[in-house]
Amino acid sequence: MKLKLLASLLLMAALTPKNLQAQNFPGYRSGNYTGVNGVFFNPASIADSRYRWDFNLFSFNGFIGNDKASFKLKDITTSKSDNFKNKFLGGNGNTNANVNVEVLGPSAMFNLTRKSAMAITTRARVIANLKDFDGNLINSVINTDKNNYPYSFSSTSNSRIITNGWAEIGVSYAREIASSGPNYLKAGITLKYLSGAGSNYLQLNQVKATIDADAILQNPYLKNTTGTAAIGNSGAVLDNLSFDNLFGKGNNGIGGDIGVVYEYRPDYANAGHDNYNRDINKYKFKVGLSLLDVGKIKYTSNANSSAGYNVHIGATNKFYLSQLDGKSSAEIKSILDANPAFFTPIINAVNPSYNASLPTVIQADIDYHLHRGFFVSLGGQFNMVSKSSLYSANQYNSVTVTPRYEGKAFGVYFPINYNELTHFNAGISLRGGPLFIGSGSLFTAIAKSKQADIHIGIRIGILQKRKKDKPVEVIAPVAVVNLDRDGDGIKDANDKCPDVAGLAKYNGCPIPDTDGDGVNDEADKCPTVAGLIKYNGCPIPDTDGDGINDEADKCPTVAGVAKYNGCPIPDTDGDGVNDEEDKCPTIAGPASNYGCPVIEKAVKDKINFAAKNIFFATGSTKLLPKSYKSLDGVATLLKADPMLKMDIDGYTDNTGKPEKNLMLSQQRAQAVKIYLVSKGVTEAALLSTGYGIEKPVADNKTAVGRAKNRRVELTLRNY
Repeated sequence: MKLKLLASLLLMAALTPKNLQAQNFPGYRSGNYTGVNGVFFNPASIADSRYRWDFNLFSFNGFIGNDKASFKLKDITTSKSDNFKNKFLGGNGNTNANVNVEVLGPSAMFNLTRKSAMAITTRARVIANLKDFDGNLINSVINTDKNNYPYSFSSTSNSRIITNGWAEIGVSYAREIASSGPNYLKAGITLKYLSGAGSNYLQLNQVKATIDADAILQNPYLKNTTGTAAIGNSGAVLDNLSFDNLFGKGNNGIGGDIGVVYEYRPDYANAGHDNYNRDINKYKFKVGLSLLDVGKIKYTSNANSSAGYNVHIGATNKFYLSQLDGKSSAEIKSILDANPAFFTPIINAVNPSYNASLPTVIQADIDYHLHRGFFVSLGGQFNMVSKSSLYSANQYNSVTVTPRYEGKAFGVYFPINYNELTHFNAGISLRGGPLFIGSGSLFTAIAKSKQADIHIGIRIGILQKRKKDKPVEVIAPVAVVNLDRDGDGIKDANDKCPDVAGLAKYNGCPIPDTDGDGVNDEADKCPTVAGLIKYNGCPIPDTDGDGINDEADKCPTVAGVAKYNGCPIPDTDGDGVNDEEDKCPTIAGPASNYGCPVIEKAVKDKINFAAKNIFFATGSTKLLPKSYKSLDGVATLLKADPMLKMDIDGYTDNTGKPEKNLMLSQQRAQAVKIYLVSKGVTEAALLSTGYGIEKPVADNKTAVGRAKNRRVELTLRNY
């Protein structure tokens, strides 16, 4: 590829937003009258199409933009020839860009059956990404203005230019999958033969450089430059196209698309509307999902024009950029190889072959039919290709809302797009007869926009015809014979149930059974509520009204709960506290003590006395021997009555750190518990807890008060 062509692509790429592209054919693609072109957006679209057949003569979509500078529509026609270009090449920081051009060639779609359709398509495409390039560096290379020099830059990023051009031939098939009531589902698939026309890449990594120029001729050159660089292209370069390159053994691939569309058709769910009147849009809303551009092209690297280099040009050296002007890729490689002091080849830097993936995306669309020819759609595009690839150009995420009016002969569409970098864009697309034209950024470009796009095309097709209603056959009246088919004595002319014997009281029908319980209304005491014959057509009774019918209720006259089969909650010990609330269900006790017996005051007094005679070594958890006698008495009481349980609560004064006091109180309470267990008390009967400085019983400001607060409390309970 010539350097001038690369420079042109670079300039085009500088007009595109960072790794991001809005939908192609914006606005137009959302309609129901895209014909064969619809397979490029969702291959399921041609099933139940508005067209009997359709042929695309020529369609074009072009998209350019950038993530740095904005322009106004008037800039395109400005009298200052450099104004438009300079707007896109200025600015600090890295520039990211994308170019996408596609031409839809002769393509045809036709119906196979009422439920299926087929299409054969051709398309040529070029997509290019510019990623993380210094904006002022681009300006310095292209604009030889003395004010641009010297220009020094340092990049820690991996800067790349990636281009891929290819042609494709596709075969699509779509059909109805299911149709039930208001629900309709169709699916489609496209298989594509891919012919790579050319793949090119340029990579600059960790580059630090200065661009300067001669004072008189302003001839720019590189100096004081380090980093790595790689250039490469495929064997089928764009300036050497041939039948072998396009359809030979190399630089080819296989790709495909797949999609489904669901439609909700509430007005066409029942008889009275033919679900196959294909000349009209029958849905209230539809949802489409497609996976587009799956596949890759295998390219063979051109050994004469692909290489990688370590770059090292000294501060006093000069490498003139004019040496590369107008040179082919092979000539550029020869020039770099001829300067090994500046460009040291990197062994095995170039793969002999590589795969360039197609710009795969997931496309999701929702379309809502407002009224007659008015619709609004919401579409999302989601990239599926790695952004870090050296060989594969990609598209990125965007969301588009498109209100529109469309009929069979005319349509107007207003795409409103929001994407990650260029943000808000609004445009218009028009369709009239076989011609359509539009732009997704026309309106925003009037004020300011970072992107420019246009689409145009011409196609011809024959629309479906409305099915004519069949003439209604008039049947001559037949003389009615006065019969009584069911023999119930009521003539058929007056019998509302002529085939079932009944009573005159019910106009010849049997006695009704309103609740359908098998007991006719005349014998049913509950004619509107289903019941049993046993209860004269009424449900099983619930005498006590507890929600449990008498047949399942063991206490049918006393309200109870289901857990006890309709009986009340029992009170085993008869103390007035039911078993579910009684902590001593087999021993009578007052409700104030949870249904357990009251512990005698004399026993409590012994425990309280013992608690006041528990002593520890100062600042320690070790029990002093003078505590043993009191605790032995406590152990005797607990062992004598297995129902007794005891809480052991430790406290401290507020001297020292609270966390240490809390730990000390816990350890002292535990020490008392351990001693009692050693004396034969069951461990389960004891619960030890430390509270630290909480719940003081005296003033911590005095020594006497602090002494009272350093204590162990013993509390008896029997539940």
